[in-house]
Amino acid sequence: MNITFKQASYAILLTIIVLGVVYSVYNFGGQNQPPLPPKNYKIGFLLTDKDIGSANIAGFKVGMEAAGYKEGVNVTYIEKNAGADRAAVMDGYAKELNDMGLDIILTGSTSATQSLEKLDLKIPVFFLAAGIPGQLVKNPQKPEGMVTGLGEPSAEFAGRRLEILKQMVPSAKKIISIVEKDYPTADVFRAKLNEAAPVLGVEMVYIEISRDKIDEILSKLPLLSKSLGDAYIACTCRSNEKYSKELSAALLKAKLPSINPETEIGAKIGWLASHSNDRYKNGIQATSKVIRILNGEPISNIPVEYATDLILELNLATAKAIGLTLPQSIISRANKIYNE
Repeated sequence: MNITFKQASYAILLTIIVLGVVYSVYNFGGQNQPPLPPKNYKIGFLLTDKDIGSANIAGFKVGMEAAGYKEGVNVTYIEKNAGADRAAVMDGYAKELNDMGLDIILTGSTSATQSLEKLDLKIPVFFLAAGIPGQLVKNPQKPEGMVTGLGEPSAEFAGRRLEILKQMVPSAKKIISIVEKDYPTADVFRAKLNEAAPVLGVEMVYIEISRDKIDEILSKLPLLSKSLGDAYIACTCRSNEKYSKELSAALLKAKLPSINPETEIGAKIGWLASHSNDRYKNGIQATSKVIRILNGEPISNIPVEYATDLILELNLATAKAIGLTLPQSIISRANKIYNE
């Protein structure tokens, strides 16, 4: 078959275009992707039961990967979980991580961070969540030591949570709460409730248990009844985290409306409502700060910030089971609704 000059010219032009596309893909296709950091960074996590698989850690890892820090390629995560035992085990893991030659240690709680602050810190520490950052950093705007991070205003928002509970149950006059004496956030939690209660026209009814014997909460569950109060607000305490299912079942049995400061153990598992900060977004928010620290920026340049994104979740099946019709104004505000 004879090929004309014109056909040959088109063939050559097409070949040049194809080769140009292939070259561009191989040489420029990744130019919009963040360059991979040259070092294999080692990041430690000092965790408790609550932190394992929690949303803020998941968000942090997603944010790091989006920034080019890929697990198994140029970043390694080393996790130590102290479980429910936050004393000797936590302190032991804190020392172990501090001595491992890591680039940074991340924590998910005030207590984990406090275990590290007992040590002569060799590396920076960044808390992904701290109920009372002031207990960890004296000058939040210009941290003076090796520690900074994100504050989680669970206790500070207790008054807002009480307001939501009152809006869900306008007739409520007495609000019950089981509180651990001497828990790090307990005083702030109670102070915020005591400040909001008179404004909302409600009275707080506290049931106290020991911080060192949180199993005592199980013996208090039979007290939860309509004769004691009209609704229940969960403390930002360890007992709420450990026995949230038992609390939820007891409140459902007593037909008491309830609100929890933890989305992971609130409406999702049967509480009427949960109101918390968006921990997944908090984790993503933390990545830019951690990267600055990894790049050598002084801790004093990384101020403590508070989480601001809030989530309201409702469980309509629970509302129906306790005979409560939620106002449409509350339903329309919910970020997530279970069992519609």
